[in-house]
Amino acid sequence: MLACLLACTGNAGEYSSDWKAFEQEVDAKYPFFELKKIGNDWKKAKRKLKDKADQARNDEEFLKVVMEALGVLRDGHAGFQKTRSPIPAREPEYALPLTLMPAINKQVVIADASPEVLKNLPPGTLVRSIDGVPARKFLDTKTEETWKQGGGFSSPQRAAVFVYRQPLASQKISEHKLVVSDGKRDRTITLKNDWEAKGWNHTYHMPRLDRGEGFCSYTRLPSGVGYMHLRRIRGKETLQGVRVALSKFPDAKGWIIDLRGNGGGNYSSELPAALVETKLPLAVIIDAGCMSAGETLARDLKNGAGAKLFGSTTAGASSAKYTWSFPSGVATLILSQRSRGGLNGKPIEFFGIAPDVPIEADPAELARGENSEIKAAENFVLKK
Repeated sequence: MLACLLACTGNAGEYSSDWKAFEQEVDAKYPFFELKKIGNDWKKAKRKLKDKADQARNDEEFLKVVMEALGVLRDGHAGFQKTRSPIPAREPEYALPLTLMPAINKQVVIADASPEVLKNLPPGTLVRSIDGVPARKFLDTKTEETWKQGGGFSSPQRAAVFVYRQPLASQKISEHKLVVSDGKRDRTITLKNDWEAKGWNHTYHMPRLDRGEGFCSYTRLPSGVGYMHLRRIRGKETLQGVRVALSKFPDAKGWIIDLRGNGGGNYSSELPAALVETKLPLAVIIDAGCMSAGETLARDLKNGAGAKLFGSTTAGASSAKYTWSFPSGVATLILSQRSRGGLNGKPIEFFGIAPDVPIEADPAELARGENSEIKAAENFVLKK
């Protein structure tokens, strides 16, 4: 017990010195202040955070200060590699029991919901307004607020994913009025944001897939077009999964590579090379759920394989990283060093990879059980 207490508790001078060292490291090396226009936010935050660090009585309190500081950086890669004491748990948040997506014609559509809610609000249901405000305006305003507040994302489009997929996320549970429509008539419903915000479905109306190695799932669509969904990138394992998929359907007319919700991982330049070797038309589907190595793959498939990109702009969270430790050993952090190169001379960080063909969900297609992005990508491959 005494050993744990000693390990988990520093002294005021130690935490003050740790904070000073961290502040100097970030001031000197963080590369994205100008890119994200957050330099003034950091300057303002430093004064308050220094006071909190000086007042910290134990590791937990100090690590909370560090967590708050990392949020100011708005960096999807910045975080803890290891800590001397357990990382403080975040307060749980609760959201409406449904996930939303932007849809064509500036609309908002339900993509999925809890089993109870799905009985009355199936996928494809339009959300006209939330608490008396047009739904698209309401959610886009929330996105702006979320980006300004800071957090573990690298761009406004990444912040939008959280806002749409976990609507009205808050530590406070309250009632909200939504006007919804099946396209024929509007009705008003009341829902509570009482669904714990732990995650969401990254895609919708997926085809039935065979699960392969390295988070590669695949099939051949009835049209003869091959389809792969890469949930993460795991180096040689994912490469093997891709090769198995290609060998299983050698007569595919072309391939759709779906990178929506791709959480990144260990990139391998052999991945795009394996797809180039097919000499078949390639369509890549992207969104702001696609980050890091997933964005790098999207870039290389466009540049090296001539792939057409469909969907929406990626997360803008793709950087080279390094580790840095506090002098006392209270924690070792992962920090960004520089952005990977993107398209048209822009870095991937913040800007992301933009699609050649922007696609938003069509409520009518969603209601029929179709996936608008897959449908557009499939039509492209067939025409090629």
